[in-house]
Amino acid sequence: MAATILAAAFSPAQALVVGTADTASSIPFGSTTGGFFYQQEYSAGSFAAPLNVNEITFYNSFAPGGFKMTGTFDLFLSVTNSAIATFDTSAFAFPDSSFINVFHGTLPELSSARLDFLLSSSFLYNPSQGNLMLTVKSFDEAAVGTDSSKWLYLDADKNVGVTNARFSAFPFDWNQGLVTGFNDAAAVPGPMVGAGLPGLVMAAGALLAWRRRNPKIEPDLTVPVETGAVETA
Repeated sequence: MAATILAAAFSPAQALVVGTADTASSIPFGSTTGGFFYQQEYSAGSFAAPLNVNEITFYNSFAPGGFKMTGTFDLFLSVTNSAIATFDTSAFAFPDSSFINVFHGTLPELSSARLDFLLSSSFLYNPSQGNLMLTVKSFDEAAVGTDSSKWLYLDADKNVGVTNARFSAFPFDWNQGLVTGFNDAAAVPGPMVGAGLPGLVMAAGALLAWRRRNPKIEPDLTVPVETGAVETA
């Protein structure tokens, strides 16, 4: 059991950020310019292995600040075989049964230059099946004010060939997409006492010593729920 706990602790969390910020865009979370729908495609080559996506993050470092839009938004994930280079000028694909709705609600708060969407359901993406596609839908979106300098602009990557985007208002040879994090969880401040490799080694050693002193008794590894820990036995 101790070996299983240690193996799980040392398994790295799958996280990936696609793109590098060299511009910024108010579409689709800062302005209504793009219409009711927005789609972005991510090259399968950016993913080394299948990824179970449970969080999507956009960044606000290139043009910090700004007001996000109001309204209710839906995010969908799906797979497409569209070419990255011509994605922005090709026909828009409206959601059907192959699109998985992973978020429904108002936009999350901008925090530490991040817009983090915690998905209501995870999406298992297999890059061998095609490119990943994100679809954003909102029928009641509204920008805050008419001064475009005060809108929310998120980091975008232009002319790199790993991502591209389009919107439903009109086709446009845009050749850019938002820098996007998949499972890129925000850092939690303040390390816990005993956390990390030394703490795990000490815990494993203590457990082994206890078992040697009490060979016929199974230790109770259940931690009360109110502490926030997870029951492991």
